[in-house]
Amino acid sequence: MQTVILAGGLGTRLRSVAPDIPKALVSVAGRPFIEHQFALLRRHGLTRVLLCIGHLGEMIVEQVGDGAAYGMQVDYSREDPHQLLGTGGALLHALPLLEESFMVMYGDSYLPTDYRAVVAAFQQAGGKAMMTVYRNEGKWDPSNVRIAGNRVVFYSKKAKPGEADYIDYGMTLYRRAVLESWKDAPRPLDLALVQSALVAEGSMAAFEVHERFYEVGKPEGLAELNALLEVRP
Repeated sequence: MQTVILAGGLGTRLRSVAPDIPKALVSVAGRPFIEHQFALLRRHGLTRVLLCIGHLGEMIVEQVGDGAAYGMQVDYSREDPHQLLGTGGALLHALPLLEESFMVMYGDSYLPTDYRAVVAAFQQAGGKAMMTVYRNEGKWDPSNVRIAGNRVVFYSKKAKPGEADYIDYGMTLYRRAVLESWKDAPRPLDLALVQSALVAEGSMAAFEVHERFYEVGKPEGLAELNALLEVRP
């Protein structure tokens, strides 16, 4: 399955640590962060990657190239860094490069879970989309999801305390047709709007994972992941 990594953000929260490089290239345990993402994907047989890049994106291209040095096959969807499209808009911009089914991750997320199991569950379910969720209970970030069985029944980035006990883990799988139905939506478009619409129509499956997520988008998250990967590469 194709993995789409959204790596076009401005990285404003990390400027105090890495002002002149994209988050994907921030050093974690002595290596550019994206190498750790590639290693996770490759470990689970996922080697086809589409990188959606924008701000400072050519630095990523220079580092990664076609991905062969990492055992990956990497293509690029380039946004105009002066006309940011939003996370949903970045996927719409990439439509010509998207496969019939694909998985979306973020360029600052480290998700140490069983990717093979996630992909297999999505293929078996056969639906429009599937969100991986983690029983967070407000611990790592504010919880924003409720599930019932294998369905997401509530999703809100503005959930109030106690309104949700799970969190969007940062890995969602889609059929290409879902994005095609949004191609005329105004930009910028937040992917959360697409997800909310799928939840509202009962089309967002849920897959619970049991490993916490890590993010390098903030200095404290970067320090946490450094500590983890220095002892468990």
